[in-house]
Amino acid sequence: MIKNFNVKKVFQGRLFKGEEIISGLNKFLKENSIKAGLVNGIGAVTRVKIGYYDQSEKKYISHDFNEPMEILSLKGNISLKDGEAFPHIHIVLSKKDFSCIGGHLYEAEVFAFEFEIIEFEGNYFERGFDEETGLFLWKS
Repeated sequence: MIKNFNVKKVFQGRLFKGEEIISGLNKFLKENSIKAGLVNGIGAVTRVKIGYYDQSEKKYISHDFNEPMEILSLKGNISLKDGEAFPHIHIVLSKKDFSCIGGHLYEAEVFAFEFEIIEFEGNYFERGFDEETGLFLWKS
């Protein structure tokens, strides 16, 4: 299943120390009426909650990390879920000892964060529950 989109706008911005990434991105999407696109970001966090999807159990396992870490990569897409813009974000982080962790981003407190959003226009993807995987995936 593939859809073709045109790029409508490209945004660059930042969130400030102490802000939360997902809620900050959600606020930006709502204020700018963005319904589809891509998200990229770099920076650092003071705490984070990430998840791993257990495919056999069909559920996320989440873990909180309360330590400073650098964002090596934050990537995701924006589509509709229940009629609202939904940022689906994954993140890779580096710890002080240079080890890395990553997963589905639930929340993260910003130390410094810069991002790009590429907004699409066209016939947007909408997420719906997929019985086979237990995930909310793009519907055809």
